[in-house]
Amino acid sequence: MPDANQFIRLMKEEGVLQFGDFTLKSGKKSPYFFNLGNVSSGNGLTELGRAYAQCILDHDLQPEILYGPAYKGIPFAVTTAVALASRGVQVGVAFNRKELKGYGEGGWLIGEALDEKRVILIDDVVVDGGTKIEAAEMIRNEGGILCGMVLGIDRLEYANKTQTATESLMERLRVSVHAVSDLRDVLAYLESDPLDREWLHAVREYASKNCKL
Repeated sequence: MPDANQFIRLMKEEGVLQFGDFTLKSGKKSPYFFNLGNVSSGNGLTELGRAYAQCILDHDLQPEILYGPAYKGIPFAVTTAVALASRGVQVGVAFNRKELKGYGEGGWLIGEALDEKRVILIDDVVVDGGTKIEAAEMIRNEGGILCGMVLGIDRLEYANKTQTATESLMERLRVSVHAVSDLRDVLAYLESDPLDREWLHAVREYASKNCKL
């Protein structure tokens, strides 16, 4: 597996992992937030692609296409494809438009056609899984064979009394979901870093009420 501690530290440096008072898409208040859209440096994108690529290789997912949902998922898929190519693994890249194009080549997709190809969805995080379900439906509607998802972090949030959002998503879509890091890695980072250790109690308390550790 990629070094999750190193990945978390990189995400903190890139402004992806933040601590404070945040409202999630689900409406819950959280003391931490993870937004991969904040990765904007060449080094950050390079390391991000390497981490995703290593996760794909470690789990032997064997994709033919990486799919990045618009908009944030697009650079994730591209940098991961570049990282895989540097390891001798060639994959295509595809992503969706936000609106159907009715002229030129038309359609929803840009990049390699998905028809009968093994597709991995590349994205940042699961909170309630809604956007991932929409992306999975689009992949399958375009003829792709969804063979897995790779995320930057699994928040380990409960979707119901027994399952996390990721577990529920895997059951609903019948695919494996893997993450480069998860909430346990965030807690380990806070335990070891004196600059952010003040947030350890708040994140632990949040985890005890909302997450499956």
